[in-house]
Amino acid sequence: MDREKVTRTMETGKRRLLLNWCTAHDELKRLVESGLPDEGIEIGNGRGWTYLTFFPKGIREQDILYDIDQILILARNNHYHLSREVITQHNKIVLTAYPEGASQASLLTKLYSLVASFAIRFSDTLQYPSHGFYGKFGGIYERPEKGRVLAVYSQNDDALLSIYESLEKLVSEIPANGLRFDLRFSNGLSALPRMLHGFDDPDYHRSGVKDYRITDSARFAILLEQAKQDYEKYLFDHSSMQVGNN
Repeated sequence: MDREKVTRTMETGKRRLLLNWCTAHDELKRLVESGLPDEGIEIGNGRGWTYLTFFPKGIREQDILYDIDQILILARNNHYHLSREVITQHNKIVLTAYPEGASQASLLTKLYSLVASFAIRFSDTLQYPSHGFYGKFGGIYERPEKGRVLAVYSQNDDALLSIYESLEKLVSEIPANGLRFDLRFSNGLSALPRMLHGFDDPDYHRSGVKDYRITDSARFAILLEQAKQDYEKYLFDHSSMQVGNN
């Protein structure tokens, strides 16, 4: 990674990559701050999430983040039913790095390097108007075979598709070296479809049902509250916890 390029990109007023580091990722943070080497240094893959945003200066959270409260209001007003449209408009990209072979790759290092490369390549908002995102990387699994994850959200599905195609190209350029990547789309609130009666049943869908019953309203409320707690960890202009010299 070219640290000078990252810093220069941030000083031009284009998109900036801001990170809210997880303490479990302190080893990676120290490497990044000292100038992340391309190869040769292995670190742990500690549990936890580091949060990131990639937007120009002046972007406000309320213009970017999904309105979680509105989902709860819609559900309550509809007797704890949600339409398919409400659910499918909240999507994300999931990129998982898995260890492979005898070599123990630094999965977190690879994921960070990929994000940093993306930030350098797609910082220009005029040339790449759809490449702003927010997300997190890391994971909570103990077992190394579960890998480590980068989850990416954007403003709409068209933008998300552009980001997906760009990530797909970046992944194809990364040497394997003891790991493999899996890239896919997923529901933004990944546990939500499992809370909806008949949502994954094709026959139920073909019956003409438009709204799906939430099977456990208490769990549903907890899920939304957890999503809102994530929102508090994304950094925008008001925060001083930034990467580079802004």
